[in-house]
Amino acid sequence: MQIVGGHVLAAGDDTPVAGTVSWVDGVLTDVRMSDASATEEAATTIDASGCWVLPGMIDLHGDAFERCLMPRSGVSFDPNLALQENDAHLLATGITTSFLSATDSWEPGLRSREALRLLVTALAQRTGSNTVVLHVRHERCNTEGHEELMGWIDAGVIQLLSFNDHTPGGIAHITGLSASQIGRSGVERKDLEELQRSAMERRPLGMRQEEELAVAALDAGCRLASHDPSCDADLARDRLLGVSIAEFPENISLAQAYLAEDIDVLLGAPNVVRGGSHLGNLSVRDAVQAEAGSVLCSDYHYPSLLQAPFDLLQAGIVDAGRAWAMVSATPAAAAGLDDRGRIEVGARADVIVVEPPSDGRPARVRTVVAGGTVVFGSA
Repeated sequence: MQIVGGHVLAAGDDTPVAGTVSWVDGVLTDVRMSDASATEEAATTIDASGCWVLPGMIDLHGDAFERCLMPRSGVSFDPNLALQENDAHLLATGITTSFLSATDSWEPGLRSREALRLLVTALAQRTGSNTVVLHVRHERCNTEGHEELMGWIDAGVIQLLSFNDHTPGGIAHITGLSASQIGRSGVERKDLEELQRSAMERRPLGMRQEEELAVAALDAGCRLASHDPSCDADLARDRLLGVSIAEFPENISLAQAYLAEDIDVLLGAPNVVRGGSHLGNLSVRDAVQAEAGSVLCSDYHYPSLLQAPFDLLQAGIVDAGRAWAMVSATPAAAAGLDDRGRIEVGARADVIVVEPPSDGRPARVRTVVAGGTVVFGSA
């Protein structure tokens, strides 16, 4: 199979160039830069005229799938059906490798261990060419079920483990319960407040358990991340634990300090698209300009991951090569996925055909190839 007629962003290039991409058995076999629409006959040819041909995106942190599980507060659906719906959202936005960021919290409801257990079972049953794996956001104060979590790590069920503490006095600057927490928990505010107080009392135990989890994860080849680090003490602890990805550092100087320690800095694509943080945190555009960010993620909105690189390019902050690396090659390397994230011979055939933004219209995915199979659009 081959894609012809488009402009290809090949590995190492700063800008797309007219070319042809071919693959056999799910692996890229030829990447040719020329004005010719095709260099040889192929069983199937995809016309990419007017489009960019780009590596499929790798999303290390996406929790928009939660809206498929619980589209309204207190209204839940079977995880198998939810994942099927979520696939459609992922592929329509060009995400060919997705790390579902599921929270392992002391909260009941959507972010409980029970909900995570159901998701683990559903993921084990799924099939498909696109890659959907598990990123567990473990809440420090959730100390129950420690051995179960250790077992999942040892068995390779978890591909990315992130340390979180969304309680007052924790890593993130949390002062109380939010309306969304109450809505997704399925319990009254007073009951959730009591659960939170009880969880906070277990924080010292949770910190000791984090150290055990970190050792197990590194032994199993599971990458470690930290969520919302806010100070130098968080950086020091992350170095101790072996964290290799810092998610959403509070400020640019802290982000730069993480990068100086060879720890990737993951930032939210919705922040780029909206022009700032909805929580009043750092501007991702400013961070990228200051070279204080290396990876973009969808966070809570899949379409932003497609649009953000184009916004950074149009703003003159980075060139196309660097912008797209933040959603492909760099997250692939950060996750230890050395077979994808770039268009070059020998790489996995995860390729997307994208109509660039034009006249106020956002970028749009025309075709998605995952593992050599056309999974969205038409050949």
